[in-house]
Amino acid sequence: MSVTQDTAHFKGSLFQTLKEEQARLKTRLQELEQLKSELRNCPQDTVPFPVPEVPLVFRGHTQKGREVTKSLISNLKVCYPLPGGSALVTFDDPKVAKQVLQQKEHTIDLEECRLRVQVQPLELPIVKTIQVSSKMCSQRVLVSGFPSGLKLSEEQLLDKLEIFFGKTGNGGGDVQTRELLHGGVMLGFANDKVAHNLCRIGQFTVPLGGQQCLLKVSPYMSGEIQKAELRSQPVPQSVLVLNIPDILDGPELHDILEIHFQKPTRGGGEVQALTVVPPRQQGLAVFTAESG
Repeated sequence: MSVTQDTAHFKGSLFQTLKEEQARLKTRLQELEQLKSELRNCPQDTVPFPVPEVPLVFRGHTQKGREVTKSLISNLKVCYPLPGGSALVTFDDPKVAKQVLQQKEHTIDLEECRLRVQVQPLELPIVKTIQVSSKMCSQRVLVSGFPSGLKLSEEQLLDKLEIFFGKTGNGGGDVQTRELLHGGVMLGFANDKVAHNLCRIGQFTVPLGGQQCLLKVSPYMSGEIQKAELRSQPVPQSVLVLNIPDILDGPELHDILEIHFQKPTRGGGEVQALTVVPPRQQGLAVFTAESG
């Protein structure tokens, strides 16, 4: 075999090998594109988790004059709407509340008339479990690690962060949204490459309030409640008083109700807190986690 034939044979073999490799890479690329499509179309992660049980107690804090159509639930408190012509009484001893509730209607003697009011137990809607779907936001980051005692207002802090992370020299870019959260700050950028770059770097030394603060930048996860299970939780120390007629001023009615429900002869006892919502008004009783 001549040298010319050897060279031709070698070139033919190399061409065939390259052709096979090209076909293999094309197949692999199609597989990766299919996987990418499946991941994009797959449902978001659903994370169910239980809500810890905490005793709730009314400590006399109310908000009046607000339009409230349903109970509101937050991290460590439950806000219960009080209708006009009602009162919420909380006793030191739950046994007293139980005794008061044994008589559904109470008659309160006044100098010129009698007040007939109804009492009923108080039950709060409490979240038992919630199901949250979460996803990573490509254009947003979470900035955390702020030291305690920063002498900056919310607006000043957000301005400082927007200035720092808005500079391309710091790896940032155009800031579109910003929000102070519990334990961190959310920053949203016009370009998702900025958010990706900041998360890749991870840590930044940012001048805040006259000091250099080492802050952490991480991906921002947004969550949406998909499903919530509620249960009723009795408040053993409290009773709800309803159908109070509009014949007395608020302070006077408050004192009369407190006197009545403190009398042992009426099944009452020591009153810890009492609030009255006059007719044609609305109130919001705030129940917080019991400490100690």
